[in-house]
Amino acid sequence: MNSNTQDMPAPTAYALSPAALPVEESERGLKILVRILQRRRRIFLATTMAVTLAAGLWTVYRRITSPVFQGGFSLLISDPINESGGASAEAGASAISSVARNVISNDVPTLIRVLESRSVLAPVFTALQRRYPELRSPDVTVSLVTADPTQTTLASGVIAVQATGSSPELVSETLKLTEEAYLKWALQQRRVKLTEGVKFLDEQAPELQARSTELQGQLERFRTRNNVLSPQTEAAAVRSQAEVLSSSLENQLAERSRLQQVRADVAAGRLTARTFTSTAGDRGKGESAGSGTSVTLDVPNQPLLTELNRLEGEIAEARSIYTTDSPYLRNLLSARDQLKPALQRKELEAVDATLQQLDGSIAALRSQISSTEERFRSQPGLLRQFEDLQGKLEVAQGNLASFQSTRDQFQLEIAQNNVPWKVISPAEVNPSPIEPRLGRGLLQGLLLGVVAGGGVALVRDRLDHVFHTPGEVREELKLPLLGSIPYLSLFDELPIDKAFPLKDLDNQQTGMGGYQRFTYQEAFRNLYTSLRFLNSDRPLKSVAVTSSVPSEGKSFLIVLLAKTLSELGKRVLLVDADLRKPQVHYRLGMNNLRGLSNLLTEEEPDWRSLLQTVPNHPSWQVLTSGNRVPDPPRLLGCARMKQLVEDIAASGAYDLILYDTPPALGLADASLVAENLDGILLIVSLNKVDRQLPQQTVARIRSSGAPLLGIVTNARRDTGDKNSIYGYGRYGYGSSTDGDSALDPGTAYDYYNLNSDAEALETTGVATILPNKGNRKRWKKALKNWFQG
Repeated sequence: MNSNTQDMPAPTAYALSPAALPVEESERGLKILVRILQRRRRIFLATTMAVTLAAGLWTVYRRITSPVFQGGFSLLISDPINESGGASAEAGASAISSVARNVISNDVPTLIRVLESRSVLAPVFTALQRRYPELRSPDVTVSLVTADPTQTTLASGVIAVQATGSSPELVSETLKLTEEAYLKWALQQRRVKLTEGVKFLDEQAPELQARSTELQGQLERFRTRNNVLSPQTEAAAVRSQAEVLSSSLENQLAERSRLQQVRADVAAGRLTARTFTSTAGDRGKGESAGSGTSVTLDVPNQPLLTELNRLEGEIAEARSIYTTDSPYLRNLLSARDQLKPALQRKELEAVDATLQQLDGSIAALRSQISSTEERFRSQPGLLRQFEDLQGKLEVAQGNLASFQSTRDQFQLEIAQNNVPWKVISPAEVNPSPIEPRLGRGLLQGLLLGVVAGGGVALVRDRLDHVFHTPGEVREELKLPLLGSIPYLSLFDELPIDKAFPLKDLDNQQTGMGGYQRFTYQEAFRNLYTSLRFLNSDRPLKSVAVTSSVPSEGKSFLIVLLAKTLSELGKRVLLVDADLRKPQVHYRLGMNNLRGLSNLLTEEEPDWRSLLQTVPNHPSWQVLTSGNRVPDPPRLLGCARMKQLVEDIAASGAYDLILYDTPPALGLADASLVAENLDGILLIVSLNKVDRQLPQQTVARIRSSGAPLLGIVTNARRDTGDKNSIYGYGRYGYGSSTDGDSALDPGTAYDYYNLNSDAEALETTGVATILPNKGNRKRWKKALKNWFQG
């Protein structure tokens, strides 16, 4: 009759992409954290409230005993290191002034750190300690912030000075002393820098004076050596002279060409002019011609020329009168021919002399032009040397003048007493304390309380190494979860470890008891439904129930399961196979004179003769354990036990046969019994049994070869998880006397609003709610569960 566990459907495997795993893991971790906080909500809320309350009280205590007041003022600053006031703005722009002032680039954070240093604020604390002898350094603080967060370089700006202290008077006095200290420090820094600048200028002035004198001497020697005052003016004059000479040379060359043309005319016999001019310097007489000097040259032997002109006139007149054969005309022509060669020779001699004189003048002009151009070519070098010396001299004289002007300006500024900084917002003190703030203190306390409460809840949950939810059991053991039995306060009223009449459960028909009766019945009905669908080919008939360790409620649950099934009209046989510590006959109030052990050790005619019927449950029979035996595993593993199990199952008299077995961890009884059955159920107690024990139990059952059907969780105490409680009472399920339903007909209950049910209050009564001697035990247990939550 053994059942093969491979017949059960395998769990479905879902493939997850790698990208989805981190998200699902984080969501799963968040859900686990939320479940832990819900489960430990009482200790979480208690810790959070306690820490928040303590933080609030501490904040109020500090606000009363050690309040912190704040005040401040604003300074309009100009850097005492880089600036020396508006009077020297122009001088400070020069290079000499910048060097003398030792100008460096300072930023706002650096200045703030300097102003907050002990060297600047030491006089402030010294004066405060003289006035307040009991004052300590932490009692008052001074801090600075820039009004413009984007300001990084220090030229000018606004700095806010803040002071905090234990009293408004102390803060006011601190601000007053700080204001005086900062203004005094700024003025002192300004004077120090100006004094250092004057000293620097005095040290540099002699060297600058010597440099200026040396450059003046070099310039004087240069003028003497080159015989020039200003090379630039001299170069312009030489250039102008060269241009004049070149123009004269061009004129004389033109005149020479003209004279050459005259000589050619004379040589050709054209002697018609009495005189002619020539630009031959001062050698001739006459008016100026062109741009040169005009010289009039007289024809030599002027009477001959006059005579020649007379003869020419007479010849012209005779030709108009006489014929060419006329003796008179011939005499005139003969006389002209005799006179003309002599005159031509004289004119040629005069022109040649003038040409010779003009050639000498041209040569002299060319020599002058060459000398002038040579002088002009030497002028750029002299000009460069002159400008270099003159530039150095101007720089030296300018530096010397700047040094003297800057020194005079510095001395004037030192004599002045102008403070470079100005208070633009006077000191004011807030009359109300700024620290500690009640709102922020409570918020911090709340945040700290939440963190502390969460930490305590997590530590408490980790120290409590048990399963808290059915989901945790399913994920840890990797087994089908066939059923979950919720916690019901109804069971706290029953003597679970001893006999209790079943009618006590049946009498809970109204109020909270009726609802809880319906709840556990639905839980066991779901368990039976799961068992029916485990194997669709062959229904399960014989099932053993075990647990990892004692006191997990195994025997009590199997009794309730049998009772529920019998109320459903199912034929149920409950066999107490726990031969070591039987409990079924105690729970049901039956005798245990003869039972299973007698069937296994004696020759009994029929097992039916030892069955006992539960009162008021005709379809529910019980086979008790019988007498104690010295070696239970030997009896449970014998062939007679196997035959007995097969006979009971084959009889067909029962819809389900339940076997109550000892705990499986450390004992072989449960595995020996389960070998002959269709399977075994493992009870896992929530919030009670260590996590490792069910795992070891599962491994032991599997190693023995017994078919493990699944797990059933049992909540032994209230965890506050309403998801584990069946809420069918909302829907108005009724009950009838035949046991098919749990509640009275027409009665509806709201699980989450039971206190508003007047009928329930009337049934329970005020005496059962308030602490008294009768319910002291219940109240102690409730308080214990509350702190454990």
